Amino acid sequence: MKPSSPALAAAAACLALLTTACGGQDKSEAGTGSAEQPVEITYWSWMPGTKEMTAEFNRTHKNIKVTFSEIPAGLNGGYDKLAKAVKAGNAPDVVNVEYQALPDLVTQGLLRDSTAELGKTVEGYAPESVRGLVTLGGKTWAAPYDVGPQTLYYRKDLFEKYGVEVPKTWDEFASAAKKVKSASKGKARILDFWGDDVATWAGLAQQAGARWYGASGDAWTVNMTDPATRKVADYWKVLVKDDLVLNHKAWSPEATKSVTDSRAIALIGASWSAGGIKTTYPKQAGKWVEAPLPHWGTPATGAVGGSSFALSKDTKKAEAAAEFVTWATTDKAAVESRLAAGTSSGLPAAEELRATAKESFDASFFGGQDIYELAGSQVGAITEGWAWSPVHNSTSLTVQNELGKAQKTGEFWPAFQAGQRAAEKSITDRGLKLAE
Repeated sequence: MKPSSPALAAAAACLALLTTACGGQDKSEAGTGSAEQPVEITYWSWMPGTKEMTAEFNRTHKNIKVTFSEIPAGLNGGYDKLAKAVKAGNAPDVVNVEYQALPDLVTQGLLRDSTAELGKTVEGYAPESVRGLVTLGGKTWAAPYDVGPQTLYYRKDLFEKYGVEVPKTWDEFASAAKKVKSASKGKARILDFWGDDVATWAGLAQQAGARWYGASGDAWTVNMTDPATRKVADYWKVLVKDDLVLNHKAWSPEATKSVTDSRAIALIGASWSAGGIKTTYPKQAGKWVEAPLPHWGTPATGAVGGSSFALSKDTKKAEAAAEFVTWATTDKAAVESRLAAGTSSGLPAAEELRATAKESFDASFFGGQDIYELAGSQVGAITEGWAWSPVHNSTSLTVQNELGKAQKTGEFWPAFQAGQRAAEKSITDRGLKLAE
């Protein structure tokens, strides 16, 4: 998933157009404090295990005190709250940001250019492919924590019961879907697709060769209606219309119940999904396994999610905030305290921390499978050239709404046509240049 040079060019162009809005580099008003007078900083996150991680930092660092606040996840959750907090002058010092949201927050002027505080640290531990996701216009805007290759989770016991082999290709997956429905006498389906989840679609489109955003010279390009995306949309349309998969709203009670009741026996997720599956379905311990995502003929996968730590635009305690961020993204103790809670299974961007992650996460739920080895092996299979745009957050709301209309029919393609129009309009509305 190495970002292409056009993607970087587009990032540079948009930042140049919005320099007055982007975060500045004001000097910190406080250093890193002392045990007698620690610097107090605030940290916002929705991510599992970060509360426990913060507690470990406070226990071992007496010169800085971090106050943790949980914020809601999602497009209308924490990012909207951050925007309002910056406007009101009461933003946190540190906030977690998903890679796909970073260009949007940067061009809104919500984050600090942290090149001075984090640039060298990020260069020292983050692979180039991940580093490019937090580097825009030649500046470092955040420190990567994890990477999220898309994978398949499945019930080993039920695959065996229904005589289904783990599919390696999407053709094999379709055949397996028919077999599960038949062998279960219509009681089970191979998957609950969650067809309104834009992040899942983005990963599947990336795997198939789509590149939704890019640049031509100093202008942004949008290509959500390309042949690769159409192929993916048409594939899932058939499975939904033929009643071979369930298609509940993502993260809904109905989706959870379908897995709890063993009506859906697999899930498309990412490396970070293991912790959530373990927490949500505790009675199914020992029955789940993780596998590479089925592909279109050549092994490949997309990336879903993945998060970073960023300093907010107006922090006056950048030095202390950067010390916390550096610890959170590079220290073994941070990984241990976060994953020991059992709710997170994030795959560290820093390869040297993945062994620590494996040791810290109780994998007995997955029958002792080395899920970190599996997920780590998929990082190199993430297709290259994918970039995010500064309007992806707003575009996702449009696409999500349209996908929701297709829950029963499987007519997904109009959602991407609507996304194309929405992205083009948002780019011009933001004062950015759209390629002709």
